[in-house]
Amino acid sequence: MERQSNVPELLAPAGNLETALAAFDAGADAVYGGLAKFNARERAANFSPDELGKLLRYAHGNGRRVYLTFNTLLREEELDEAAEFLAELARLRPDALIVQDLAVVELCRNYFPQLVLHASTQMGIHNSAGVAAAAALGIRRVILERQLTLGELRRIAAASPVELEVFVHGSLCCSLSGRCLLSSALGGWSGNRGKCKQPCRRSYEAGKRRGFLLSPKDLEGVDLLPEFRRLGIASLKVEGRLRGPEYVWKTVHAYRMLLDSPEDPAVEEEARQLLRSTATRRPSSGFFRREEWKTLIDSERPGVFGVRVGTVGKVSRSGLSVRTEGRLHLGDRLRLVPPDGGEGNTFSLISLRFRGADTVRVRAGVECFLPGEFAAAPGFLLYKIGENGFDFSRRASTLPAGRQAVAVTLRCSATRWEGRIDGVDGCWQASVDFAPAKQRPLDAATVEAAFAAGVPEPWEAAPVHAVVEGAFFVPSSSCRELRRSFWEWAAGRLAGRELHPEIPAALEKFRALRRNPPKPPESLPLEQDMAELRIPAFLPEGELPKWRERISQAYDAGVRRFRIGGIHGLELLRPFAGVEIIAEFPLPVTNSLAALLLREEGVCAAEPFAELDRRSLSALRTASPLPLLRCSGPVPLLVTRAVLPAGEWRDERGRRYRVEPGAESGVTLLFAVGKTPESVDGVEPFYSNEWK
Repeated sequence: MERQSNVPELLAPAGNLETALAAFDAGADAVYGGLAKFNARERAANFSPDELGKLLRYAHGNGRRVYLTFNTLLREEELDEAAEFLAELARLRPDALIVQDLAVVELCRNYFPQLVLHASTQMGIHNSAGVAAAAALGIRRVILERQLTLGELRRIAAASPVELEVFVHGSLCCSLSGRCLLSSALGGWSGNRGKCKQPCRRSYEAGKRRGFLLSPKDLEGVDLLPEFRRLGIASLKVEGRLRGPEYVWKTVHAYRMLLDSPEDPAVEEEARQLLRSTATRRPSSGFFRREEWKTLIDSERPGVFGVRVGTVGKVSRSGLSVRTEGRLHLGDRLRLVPPDGGEGNTFSLISLRFRGADTVRVRAGVECFLPGEFAAAPGFLLYKIGENGFDFSRRASTLPAGRQAVAVTLRCSATRWEGRIDGVDGCWQASVDFAPAKQRPLDAATVEAAFAAGVPEPWEAAPVHAVVEGAFFVPSSSCRELRRSFWEWAAGRLAGRELHPEIPAALEKFRALRRNPPKPPESLPLEQDMAELRIPAFLPEGELPKWRERISQAYDAGVRRFRIGGIHGLELLRPFAGVEIIAEFPLPVTNSLAALLLREEGVCAAEPFAELDRRSLSALRTASPLPLLRCSGPVPLLVTRAVLPAGEWRDERGRRYRVEPGAESGVTLLFAVGKTPESVDGVEPFYSNEWK
């Protein structure tokens, strides 16, 4: 049954403090951003721990939330550093951690349970079985695959045991989330490790067609909002951690208006105008409407987002001569892009000359000069991706330092109030005498909000959990006096204490595991001729009933070995006892902790993730608690539901590809042509060689 919902959370990107403030000013309920490592947008400015502390204090003081991205795949040699990062985050207490790697799930559920987990879209969860599997792992929210239809979303939402989040606006990847290896194959710039070079925005040739054949339009979800609300989607996410404050403010403000004033034509038109004023690609409904799939790839336009404002003429050591096609103003954010596409180079316009003199602005249709050193050549295109006038840097520089989070539990009755702080001995108590309520009885939310305020430095109450016993009335002045009494008691107890002694203890427990890891297998305990069934890595919601029946029939016929390429396979096999489960690519196994979690879930062998280089493969093989198998068959560099021309492709450097329908339901695969993988201890990496 479809659920009715209140207004969903509006979640905005924050590449830095300035953009986070712009998002909150525009009406975002929450923002998401990353630290300098282990996040899928390493090219963003990102946050230091001190900056994250400042942002958390500001957000929590204003009733907002901050989610931290920890959503890259970890190599074996990075596990110790990742654990130290997580220990620091357990102290800072972001409202949730967005994760891709199963190793992070394993670390958090065994060592840092203070951290709430959201499954990143990079996990590629695209059906109700995958959502159920994530819930069984302790994940509180699933950010769904972006290549879902509305019909599929309806069925998933109706069955979901956890919160769901969907993208509502921004850039789209051509590939299914987590299944694009194209950037990695071109030089080791893995999108699964935050280093994507956006090869999908470059020009390709397929037969007589040439253009930006992998570049989708952007998503604009204005028309989808009523359906998202009706389905009870918990959070609507705006993409764009590489974007600046101007884009984020305008986009968030537009969706804030639409969410707060639904079915108001004047508000909708104002919001659409605001969205049209931002630098984006052509809008679409993304993959939500199947009828748009055939036109989703915008092959005739360069894949870079923004408004084209000029073409580079002469290039010298002192700068660029540009023929303008739009207005330029000091402070604009610009991007120089090769004419055949690509990510280009981004910069702020800090100097501008016209007719030999310095100027602040120029109009369209003139020759101007951009002083400076630029990686460009004649014919490069200049795009505007942000305008001046949205400077939040001064406010960001004055944000006070972060606080230490303490968890508060309160129990309130008409005659007695009690309060405790996690990790602190003792209990605060107060005798009271409140009359029965005639109209406005005290509720838990009121108590939680009251006690989260007025917290002395350097602490913050996060979270506050209150239980109210009975129906009684409490004057506001009495509630404030009780809060003052509680925090006076708490300040004496907290002074000089290690607030979270369990965190260093958990970190030491993990280090002990690393010193004495589970014994790796001596051999592969698999019968080579055993009958088996492969469960597709991409399994649309509509095909789940068929596959449940197929699995049951195979089991009844004696099949006991199953191969899975996603965590939905764990859920589909949960009812069947005595089965052997092999985790195969693209289910990501890049380190021993991911392998350990899978072993705990009943997996008996695994294929390593195809992006691993020689050193990381060898390290994984040494430490893995599961036997590692060779990848079975050629590895696609990209998997998509978008409509692509089949056959042989070439890129601008003459590298060859093959595009063909996949064995999985309704997907298209792109392979490299002319590669010969090397073998490393029986494991074959796919990208360690150049094209022939």
